[in-house]
Amino acid sequence: MRVRTRLLIAALALCVPASAACAPATGEPLPAAQAAYGEADIRFSQEMIPHHRQTIQLAGLAEGRADNLYVQDLGGRLIALEQADIVKMASWLREWKRKVPPDDAKVAHSMPGMLSAEQIKVLEGMSGAEFDKSWLTVLSRHLASGTEMAEKVLDQGRHQPTLRLAKEMIKNQRATIAEIAGLLA
Repeated sequence: MRVRTRLLIAALALCVPASAACAPATGEPLPAAQAAYGEADIRFSQEMIPHHRQTIQLAGLAEGRADNLYVQDLGGRLIALEQADIVKMASWLREWKRKVPPDDAKVAHSMPGMLSAEQIKVLEGMSGAEFDKSWLTVLSRHLASGTEMAEKVLDQGRHQPTLRLAKEMIKNQRATIAEIAGLLA
């Protein structure tokens, strides 16, 4: 019996939570920093954070400019959702000892699928029904580019929390794009 106990203790000692090969003895999943991740997961978070920040910027434009209640409501919902996603992705990047993108609109404007500073200025100068239609059109395209980014990480990523977030983004953004298409029809 003593030999079995020693073998069990030795086996458990080899399976420490810091090892990516073994789960903690409690059966709980490994912390995100210790879970498998790759360059696709890092790239996704580093690119999606500026994309989300621009979504927040766009959503903020709806307040005081939009007439349509859907546009006003969607703007508010997007701000909360995108901020929560940014917090998650930034925490993963910090855990992986990777750079969290600075909040720099100039860098964000140069990414594919992002609005230029000039396009933002045009929206800022609109209000009412004109704003609503332009905002919905621009937002739909912006969300579609975010969906493409999420689909890419599903093909190439390994980090399970990132993959779950990407699936959730795809589902939510496709639903929003469909709602927008209905309003613009």
